[in-house]
Amino acid sequence: MGITVQFLLAGGAAFVAAAALIPLLARVAAGYGVIAAPSPDRLHDTPTPYLGGLAIVITACAVAPFLNDWKPEATIVLLAAAGVGAVGLIDDVRTVRPWKRLVVEALAATIAAAAGARVDLLNGPLDWVITVAWLVGVTNAYNLVDNMDGAAGVIASTTALALALAAGLEGQVLVGGLAAVLSGASIGFLVYNWHPARIFMGDAGSLFLGFLLGVIALELRFPVAHHTASVGAVVLLTGPALFDTTLVVISRARAGQPVYLGGVDHTSHRLLRLGLHPVVVVTLLGLASAACCGLGVAVGRGSLPVAPVFGATVVLGLGLLVALLRVEVPTTDGAPSPANLAPSAAAGA
Repeated sequence: MGITVQFLLAGGAAFVAAAALIPLLARVAAGYGVIAAPSPDRLHDTPTPYLGGLAIVITACAVAPFLNDWKPEATIVLLAAAGVGAVGLIDDVRTVRPWKRLVVEALAATIAAAAGARVDLLNGPLDWVITVAWLVGVTNAYNLVDNMDGAAGVIASTTALALALAAGLEGQVLVGGLAAVLSGASIGFLVYNWHPARIFMGDAGSLFLGFLLGVIALELRFPVAHHTASVGAVVLLTGPALFDTTLVVISRARAGQPVYLGGVDHTSHRLLRLGLHPVVVVTLLGLASAACCGLGVAVGRGSLPVAPVFGATVVLGLGLLVALLRVEVPTTDGAPSPANLAPSAAAGA
């Protein structure tokens, strides 16, 4: 069986499983009151159930072990990701203190590093530190980007598709297969999360996705001979989520607000303030993600030089960052009603 067929089967199975699970989980969420109520720091104006991301967690844990070349190390990484998702699930049901989440994420990242998913830059203890910092950062970046209908699902599925492509081109069957599973599950979730959303991802799904996508990016083995190109490729592959996190961190620092609280100051919210429709915003996020991922794959394979590509991307990103920071957004304490943010904007988490 060819590697492309394997990936299609894995992704297709994950898509069907996630799409089938979500209506059931929506009823469970409604029955137990796991509902996102409208509030000033959210865009939706109707109560919407969480737990959509739990379908991604369950699907990945059920489908992934059937991938070819499955190894004990992969089981360890998947269990670590499930642990991160479990903390997110608890946070969906009742609030978990941010420092406790970070401790669990750091522990899971350390476990993944011990299983072999770590950077190889300095050949010493600092590689472990960089690995943990990277995985914790990417995990929370995807948590932050889950802020409106379709945003996290589009970015995650696009990134996972690119990771599957990059792994497949290098014959990494297990790494690519796991990426295909995440992409299929994310697309299955999108069926219900596209504007107007019928269910939200929640922390269980966003933390799980962020952690595993970060691990898969570390596991890619590009043919380029130097580390700079590999590092640049990995950063490009996760670019949109990291960009939004950078924007939010700067925005909250300027406003004197903590990063871990909800707010309407993300990339998507600022684009909405410019008058764009939510579907247009998510489409732009998807196109940006596809462009970054395409450049990442090309750089990783040596088809494009890392310095000019990465440099141009950073310059463009900084320009967009400055431009978006100039878009006025309300503070959490004084946010307007969702309907006043932009036409048809009341739709996201």
